[in-house]
Amino acid sequence: MDDFRVCEDLDENHSCLQRKSIYFFAKADNFVFIVTVVLFLLPCLLLLAAWRRYIRNTVETPMPGWRMLCGKAALILAICSMLLELVFYYSWFHNGGSPHGLMPSPGIWKFVGRIAFWTFAVSLIFTVLGKGKWRIFIPIWAVAYGFVVYMISMLEMD
Repeated sequence: MDDFRVCEDLDENHSCLQRKSIYFFAKADNFVFIVTVVLFLLPCLLLLAAWRRYIRNTVETPMPGWRMLCGKAALILAICSMLLELVFYYSWFHNGGSPHGLMPSPGIWKFVGRIAFWTFAVSLIFTVLGKGKWRIFIPIWAVAYGFVVYMISMLEMD
């Protein structure tokens, strides 16, 4: 009987089934948010290892200033890319995004995703220009980053 009252309160553009499905996805979003953060921990740990190696490398061996700055810029942009990707996913999930081709309502996900992609690409370019053993971690980070994005998309499809 309570379901009938809920259906009476809805306007003609919304059915009772639509209202329940929206409520169901709102409950599932908390799980998706937590899993997103947990999945992003692996790329974060790889960036932490790259930073530690970068700091050790600058102390142990001298290198030209522009290469040191390229390395620092690459690592900073990699961190920015990860944070922007998290913002993208939180906005995407919050606005009802779906990998099945359904476009969610407008939100900051529309432009943050492009910024995250370009900071990712520029960080890879700066990595090539840098010098040191820390650069080994960046391609591994990039693969892990792509894997995390893929896993979040697969998780959202269920």
